[in-house]
Amino acid sequence: MANENGGVGAYGAPGPEAASDATEQGGALQRAAQASDNVDASGTEGNASQQTETQVDWRSRLAGDDKDALKRLARFPDEASLYKSYRALEQRLSSGELKRPLADNASPEDVAAWRRDNGLPESQDGYLDVLELPNGVVIGEADKSVVREFAAAALDGHVAPEQFNKMVAKYYEIQDAQRIAREDADATFKQTAESALRAEWQGAAFRQNLNAIQNLMAGWPDGLAVRVLAGRSPDGRKLGDDPAFVRQLASLARELNPPVSLVPGGASDPSKGLNDRLSEIKGWMGAARGTPAHGRYWGDEKVQAEYRDLIDSQGRMKGRGT
Repeated sequence: MANENGGVGAYGAPGPEAASDATEQGGALQRAAQASDNVDASGTEGNASQQTETQVDWRSRLAGDDKDALKRLARFPDEASLYKSYRALEQRLSSGELKRPLADNASPEDVAAWRRDNGLPESQDGYLDVLELPNGVVIGEADKSVVREFAAAALDGHVAPEQFNKMVAKYYEIQDAQRIAREDADATFKQTAESALRAEWQGAAFRQNLNAIQNLMAGWPDGLAVRVLAGRSPDGRKLGDDPAFVRQLASLARELNPPVSLVPGGASDPSKGLNDRLSEIKGWMGAARGTPAHGRYWGDEKVQAEYRDLIDSQGRMKGRGT
């Protein structure tokens, strides 16, 4: 049974009119919700677009028309990163880590002031005064002029004292390496040359030829033999160890003074040494049989050959009127 307004039936169910109103209200609510969703979606999309444009725009705004600046700004993901980079540079400048460069047209006064600000010596001697080399190395007298040239170059190039020290240390390092390499090469060459001469001058001949050379040079002016033997050929090898040079000296010694190879090296008077050696051997020859002296000649073929060579040399000396 309907009430007076016709809104509710006998069992509390909505009547036709109430159902119609509810349907209209539900539709309105649904349409409102959809509209709200559309508004939210549109707003979110607009914000995202606006944020993207802003993110790109700060680089373009700062770079302007400078394409290189824009490329550089592209390295930074956001404004905060750019600021951090600027702040780090500012701190380096304020701490003195970064120094201003010397102007191309700087006056002598400006140069002097700039050198003081950067802790650079004012003269060549200033570099030498602060020079410190590793392992206690001290500059020798022969090297002082060279190191002063290094200091002049350092002064002209505005080189820091620490780097000047490293350059001089490298100079000595190179010198040491060259010296070691030369000593090794000299030792190898000397050994090779001696082996070749021993193979050529077998037995007593090797020592005899060396005696001849020593006796020849004994008559030279003081120090000349040392300078000649220590001299070097264009390939850097010592003349005193060169087999060809040693052979030539031995040949010259035998030609000028035949007996010099038969007496001890360094004798000032080879003829006296020859006569003394002959007297000694003749004493062995005349010694009583069975005695050690008798055996030193008659039991040794080398001494007998030496005696014959001495006699032959003595004859050649007499023929030359020596």
